[in-house]
Amino acid sequence: MQVKKFEARTMKEALEMVKSQLGPDAIILSARDNNKSFGLVGQGSVEITAAVSEETLQRKKFAESRLREEDRNKLGRSSAKVQRQVIDQMVNKYISEKEAKIPKPITRTRYADIEEDHGMMTEDSQGGVSPQVSSERIKSAAQRAWNSMQTGIETPRPQVRQAAAPQTQNYQRPQGPAPVAQQTAEIQTLKNEIETLKQVLSQFQRVPQSFANQHPGAEHGLHYDVSHMFEKLIGVGVAAELAAEILTKTQESMTPVKLKNKALVDGWVAKAILDSTLVSNDKKMAQVQVFVGPAGSGKTSSLIKMASHLVVRENKKVAIVTTDTFKVGSADQMRIYAQILNVPFAVLRQKNDWDRLMTQLSNYDVILVDFPGLSLKTMEEISSVRSLLPPEKYTSQIHLVLSCLAKDSDLTEIGKRYRATNFQDVIFTGLDESLQHGTIYNFMRRFQIPLHAFGVGARVPEDFEVATKERVLDLLFKITKMKQQENKV
Repeated sequence: MQVKKFEARTMKEALEMVKSQLGPDAIILSARDNNKSFGLVGQGSVEITAAVSEETLQRKKFAESRLREEDRNKLGRSSAKVQRQVIDQMVNKYISEKEAKIPKPITRTRYADIEEDHGMMTEDSQGGVSPQVSSERIKSAAQRAWNSMQTGIETPRPQVRQAAAPQTQNYQRPQGPAPVAQQTAEIQTLKNEIETLKQVLSQFQRVPQSFANQHPGAEHGLHYDVSHMFEKLIGVGVAAELAAEILTKTQESMTPVKLKNKALVDGWVAKAILDSTLVSNDKKMAQVQVFVGPAGSGKTSSLIKMASHLVVRENKKVAIVTTDTFKVGSADQMRIYAQILNVPFAVLRQKNDWDRLMTQLSNYDVILVDFPGLSLKTMEEISSVRSLLPPEKYTSQIHLVLSCLAKDSDLTEIGKRYRATNFQDVIFTGLDESLQHGTIYNFMRRFQIPLHAFGVGARVPEDFEVATKERVLDLLFKITKMKQQENKV
């Protein structure tokens, strides 16, 4: 017997959950309202306890396993009567097909030995087994097979009582091979029946035993009242384990009454995100600013935007350096940008060039260095990047540049590889093209690396902004986007 509790806002929703997970034959054991705080804050909920037998549940799962996904969804929206009919038809059809494949034994009983007066006998006069006894044996064998499959222990077969010979003086047992052949056929029939039952039961046991989650976040131990926030965080790309961690602390810190108020839950989660977000707060910028990252992440555009901002808005003396001699035309592209900004440009090819370069550019406030876009999958690439990094005697800051359009798992893998560069912070680009800004929060939390800046568009230098905690919260809660939509309306 499977017993399960369901919680929903209304009785109708709870009953739909019961029908979807336990099937149309589930029995409602109890139902109660969780509305102690109703009328003060939030909404109440309904809790239903339902039960269903193991056999009925296995029949439901077996039927669903043989349906396509769209058919399962359609069946779940059907009435209980329709569901029961479909399940019975599919299970009965499967059993009938299996039984049809079993060859029926040919009886060898002589016509002369068949008694005409008794259609149903327990044991015939020849010591053979009648159809009634054979049927009873099949039922008994089926029950033993079922018990052995459930418990793993084979149930001993019942001892068959040998029929005593009639005490008549004129009775003589007929001679011949008929009784032996008949028993052999019956034994083979029993074996076939048992094998068929084992196959059917093995099909039921292969069906997954887990049930669908009651509400979003239930698998992480989250309460129903915070499920809306869990679903919201997952929707913007926040990792499930990080969302569950935040909401678990929310449950522990807030009373059950306050949890029913969505506004209070949103406020507590917003504060938790602000407190856990790390951003760069270096008041003095290092003289050497290094940009590393994979190809296509936006290193060059981020460097040009920062250079434009420093030259135009902060009136800094800036120089641009590139170490990318792998990509064709990369150095020429950077030289053109430097000419537009009217700043010095240089190409650094080996580690020994740093001393000469720093001597020539010692009077400049900031030196921006662009690195080649490598995946760092081999030791050769790692050694090449390390050899071009500035020596420790020069104050430098290494920025890892990543794109929001990349997958969360790919960003984590890139971060692990680029640990070889000892990057101090991260710059995320492509914020205007991505909808999954939760990857920013995920990367920052997993590596405990502060956020430095964001690239939010193609304009130079307008679409480059310094990272702040409030901006991260705005991206996750989409506050600005919702206000823009409200203004349009």
